[in-house]
This record gives sequence, structure tokens and C-alpha cells, in this order.
Amino acid sequence: MSVVEPDLIAGGRTLPFAIDAAPPCPAPRWKIRLPSIAKLSEDAGSSVDPLLDDLSARLSLGARDIAHARQRALANGTDLAAELIANRVVGAEDYARGASACLGIPVEAPGPDHLVLMERQGGCGPIPGALETSTTDLEHRIFFHPRIEELSALKSILAKDPALAARCRVTTEAKIRERRFQTDEKQRLERATLSLSAERIDQSARIVLSAGQGAALALLLAVLAFGLATRFWTIVLIVHLVCAFWFTAWVCLRAVAAFARHRAPPAPHSPSEEPAPIYTVVVPLHHEHEMVAALVANLDALDWPKSRTEIFLVCEADDHGTIEPCRRHTADKPQFCVVTVPPGSPRTKPKALNHVLPIARGRYLVLYDAEDRPHPGQLVEASDRYRSAGERLACLQSPLVVTNGGERFLPAVFAMEYAAQFRALLPFLAGETLPVPLGGTSNHFRVDHLRAVGGWDSHNVTEDADLGIRLGRQGYEIGTLSLPTFEEAPETLPIWFRQRTRWLKGWLQTYAVHMRDPVRLYRELGFRRFAAFQLIFHGMVSSALLFPFAFLFLAMTMSMLRQTGWPSLLSTDLLILDMLILAGGYGSFVALVWRGSAPSEWQGSLRFLPLVPLYWLLVSAASYRAVWQLFLRPHDWEKTPHGLAARADKRDPRHRIEPIFDIPGPSWEGPEQTFGRAAG
Repeated sequence: MSVVEPDLIAGGRTLPFAIDAAPPCPAPRWKIRLPSIAKLSEDAGSSVDPLLDDLSARLSLGARDIAHARQRALANGTDLAAELIANRVVGAEDYARGASACLGIPVEAPGPDHLVLMERQGGCGPIPGALETSTTDLEHRIFFHPRIEELSALKSILAKDPALAARCRVTTEAKIRERRFQTDEKQRLERATLSLSAERIDQSARIVLSAGQGAALALLLAVLAFGLATRFWTIVLIVHLVCAFWFTAWVCLRAVAAFARHRAPPAPHSPSEEPAPIYTVVVPLHHEHEMVAALVANLDALDWPKSRTEIFLVCEADDHGTIEPCRRHTADKPQFCVVTVPPGSPRTKPKALNHVLPIARGRYLVLYDAEDRPHPGQLVEASDRYRSAGERLACLQSPLVVTNGGERFLPAVFAMEYAAQFRALLPFLAGETLPVPLGGTSNHFRVDHLRAVGGWDSHNVTEDADLGIRLGRQGYEIGTLSLPTFEEAPETLPIWFRQRTRWLKGWLQTYAVHMRDPVRLYRELGFRRFAAFQLIFHGMVSSALLFPFAFLFLAMTMSMLRQTGWPSLLSTDLLILDMLILAGGYGSFVALVWRGSAPSEWQGSLRFLPLVPLYWLLVSAASYRAVWQLFLRPHDWEKTPHGLAARADKRDPRHRIEPIFDIPGPSWEGPEQTFGRAAG
């Protein structure tokens, strides 16, 4: 593998690592003054707690194991058992059996027949975090996961109250958490299904168009049809000039984003003296059995204390092909939890996310997709940014980097799109506090702000873009990170086409939702951000719908030129204007790609630049399919497959998921792989 020289990306940060290398992690920004391991080992070795000595013997724990766990517990604000289990020194089931033997209480897991009683503040009496249940036979049970520091006190309490001891059972924290999840599953499913439409129907895409929007659209089409029937060329000219104005403004916005100096994020504070907060990681999966092993390994490598991390793998309850490998690959990783969503409409990604949002314990929450390979230091960078920013910062978007961009036409241009979008345009929009249509993955949220705006819209098929606009409307800010998430682009036209249709349909949904009350939207955003909102969504959708007509007009004008010489002065002026807009659109795209890419990324994609207009024609075809689906199948989620199904060459050994011992892995020798270019 070639050594990679540092390259600057948007924001002025360096990424001196190869695309497949394990990149360096930033130093943690939390710091606790701790006693040395030697001192803790000495204290553990001279323990006067007979129960701790008994438990250590049962679990084969040495003094140094206890010392390391104690040091992590002090740093993370947890307890010895949490650190021993999270760092896989002992298994959760083994610890439960050991604690059970020390306390003289049976081990038992709460089952479906154990009805959870109303939760008491702090747990059941003297037992913190305990779960009280009762069976249909009124058999009372108290399930708890004891902390090592409380074993002696618990044993004393239980010895004094034999009736309480008879009702108590030791279990794992995961079993208690799972039973609690099951208790309110129906309520969470109902809330997730309705989401915004339950109380904020005007902010939900459950209704495609409001009555007023439907009437306005019908009136507009009627006037347009009448005008075309009576004053065809006059109406064509007016529409032509209006579109030319908007597209010129969109090209100018992209050009400014490409060449303007992006604002640098605030300088990080000194390392925190507080323990790291809980960080929630959520990954929705549907028919992703091929990706599970790599996904779990990538998430397990995140640089965050494992005892302060909760990772939810969210699967559809009837997707047994994904659930089984999820449980198998996370069986020995206590920070992981497999959550199932009962099947039902709408079967969308945001519904799955809303189903798990109420049970998230983290201060921060990050969303990933099944195929993602996030930089291990993303959580540290996001936490650092949140500590140094104001309270109104609600979300941080990580850049998405396509790793298979130099191989074929579709992924090559797709990679250029991502470089332009996530490493040039979005950092500019965020720096200027303009509306930011979020990407569908690698969004780091403040959980309280996410809940305050109602979470995701379960009926919007680009819930990310909608959420970004909704955050902006309610006065929250969005920022961008520098550490990337790696993923692969679709390589076959059918998969790409379905994915692009869904994106365009979702952008149409988002625009329709937020334009239901344009006056209110204007008041909430102000003139500058309202104008940017119009440019962004018309630039993404209207340009795709009208792009073929631009070529048609050019072809007609050139045909007239060959037959009769120069056409009328007006036609000539329009021809020149359209050619300038097309050239500006192409030039601004190239400029954004240049701004967001490193020179090494260009080497495999340069040969595809002349084919970008063909790519835009494919986008146009997808846009018309999106309009058709918007009215006939508005909430259908066309899943983008990953793994072998998304590959153009299914014989490529890199995409096989079974163990291979005779074929080397992918070689990245040759062009250096770096990300981005100097900001400003």
C-alpha cells in the first residue's frame, strides 16, 4: 500500500490515510485524573470485601483486571461490572451466575409471562434499576443486575428480609432492557407509524398535497394549458425566461460554494473533566444479511468507551435472514442490541428510526447505514464539536466518500456528486447558516433537539432532507464534520435508477410539505434562507425535470440555423442564454467536485467527465418516474440493495461473503487515495 501524503479537505483539516487504511483517531477530549493501575492493583489485591474476593475467584479475575475496570469506571462514570462486561473481560451471563452464587439468589430471565409493573423512580426499593413483574398467577418477581460495589450491602439487606430475597432473581442488564422494550412496543410502534402526522399533519408527507396545494396546482395547470392553446409561443417564452432566471441563480449559488472560503468550525475546548456521555448508534437494516459481519466489526471499532455506547441494529420482525446474523455476530458484544420492528405500513427507514428513538439513552445519536464504514474517530470529533458550539447546534453531518468511484461510469459520476455535495456544498450551506438537506447517513444529533422537532417523518422517503429543513425552521443549526464515512455507489443501472427515483420523490415530498404555508415558511426562515431553500430544491428537482427540454430547444434552434441561417434575434439570444446556463451548470459542477476532491481522486474519474450530461439525462428520466410515483405510490420505499446484489461484476472475489483463503484482498497500490482540497 502506498503511503499517503496529507491532503486538506473542506474546513482545513487533514486526512493523511488511505481509503482502506485504519485512519488515526483523534485523542479523546474527556479526561479524568485517575490513580495509577499499580495503585489500584495494590488496592484490589488487598481487598477486605470477601464478596469481591469470592466473585473474583468464581470469574477467574485477577487484581489487575479489577484495577483496570476500576480505572475505566472512574473515567466513564460507570461501575466495575459494567466495565468488565463491556470490555469483554467476563461475559454477561457468567457475571450473572457469579453474582447469583455470591448472593444466594437464583438466576432467571424475565419472560413474556412476566407482566412489568409500574416503574418506580430509581428501581425497586433498595435495589437500583430493578424490574418488578407479576405473572397471571400473581407471582411477584424482582429482576435485577447487581453492581459489584453493592454486593455486600445487597446481601445484608436480603439476609434481613427473606421474603424479599425469595422474590428476587439475578439476570443480565440486556435481559432487563429487552423486557422493558417489549412492554411498550405497541405504543412505540403506533407513535412511529403516525410520527408527525399524529399531531403535526401539516409537517408530514402522509398527505401528498394539501387541499389548497391541490387547488393551486390544478389552477396553474389550467391557466398554463389555456395559455398554450391561445398564446403558445408567448407562454413558452415566459416559462423559458422564468426557468432561466432560477437556473442562473442556482448556478451562481453553486459557484459561490465552490470558490468561497468556508468558515472554520470553532476551536475545540480543552479536554473535558467529565465522563464521556452515552452515545447512541442506530443502524436500520432490511435484507442486509451480507453486510452484517463487516458492519458489526466497523461499529465495534468506533473510538468511544464501550460502556458508554449503545448500538441498535433495527430490523423488520419478519426479516429473519438479517435478524439471525445480527444476533450471532453481536452475541459477545454487550453494547449491541437487536431491535425488531413489527411489520406494517409504511415500511420505511424513518419509521424504524422512530421506533427506536424513545428508548435511546444517549445524549448524542448517530445514524449509519448497513454498508457504511465510519471513521473510528467520528464520535470523538462530534462530541468535541458539540462541547465547543452553542446549544442551538442540533446536527453534524459527516462527509460521505465513495470508494468504488474509479471503476465504472455510474459509480464514477456518483462519487463526483458525493464529493461536490458533502465536501463542498453542504459545508458552505452550514457555514452560512442556510438550509441544509441532510444526507441519509452519518448524521450526529443532539437527542433532546431531535425529539423536540418530532424525530423523523415516517411517510417521507427522504426523511433526512426533510429533517434538515425542519431543524432550520425551528431555529436549530447544522454543522459538518471532517472525518468521513466510506461507502460504495450502485454499479448497475436498475439499482441506481430506483435509488435516484426515491431520492427525487422524497425531495418533491419535502418541498410540498414545507410549501404548504409559504408565508409561515418565509417568516421562520427569513428572506435569505427562504431564497436558498427555493434554489436548492428547484436546483435538485426542477433542473432534472427540465434538462431534456433544454436539449430539445437547442436542437430545434440549431436545426433552424442550418435551414434558414441565423433565426430571429430573440431565438438567438435565448440560444446563447441557454448555452451559457448549460455551460455554467457543468462548470459549477466541475468546480464543486474540484473543491471537494483531492487530486488523487480525479485520476480515475477524469475520463467520465464528458459523460456527465448523459448522467443528467438519466437523472431526468428518474425524475419523471418520481413524479409518477408521488401520486400513485407516494410512500413506497424502493430499497437499495448492497453487497453482491449491487455489484456489476458478481464474480469479483472482493464481494464474496464466505471465507476465502486463496484470494488476496483488494490492492490499493497505485494512485494515492486522499480526500478533499484546501478550503478557501
